[in-house]
Amino acid sequence: MPEGATHLTGSETDDRTLVTLLHLRAIGDAASRELALPTEISDDGNRLLAPARAGADFIVSSRLISLLMTQIPESDYLAAIFEELFTAEGSEFHLRPAGDHVRPGREVTFATAVESARRRGECAVGHRQRASVGTGPDHGMRGDPDKRRPVRFAAGGRPIVLAES
Repeated sequence: MPEGATHLTGSETDDRTLVTLLHLRAIGDAASRELALPTEISDDGNRLLAPARAGADFIVSSRLISLLMTQIPESDYLAAIFEELFTAEGSEFHLRPAGDHVRPGREVTFATAVESARRRGECAVGHRQRASVGTGPDHGMRGDPDKRRPVRFAAGGRPIVLAES
């Protein structure tokens, strides 16, 4: 280790992270701005000290990373999927206009949106209904919906797709 460098334990790193998160939240509040603040916490037990704000933050813990990594030996194809998701050049989640996939206002099964996305080289994984934004814990987002159930993309409703920029 270089001279003057310090090695912080996971708990000390989490302490600094949590203090920084609180400062950034205060800055956002003072500016009347909602800031999305992704945060990494080493000790999953510390996650409860800074609960994520609804729809704004998410907390990544070593436990989450461990759960992802333990899936790779069970399913070889997951390594390529995780690499695609977690590299800067990889695919990203997008909210697409409903009209790109289905006729807005018309009831279809989610399977129809999935097939339409597939034809565009995208992967539909859910949808957001504008009327439900800001309500409930899911803020109008539905991940992995039953593909047989009908969905109506009303004005502002959007499929959530995994796609390249």
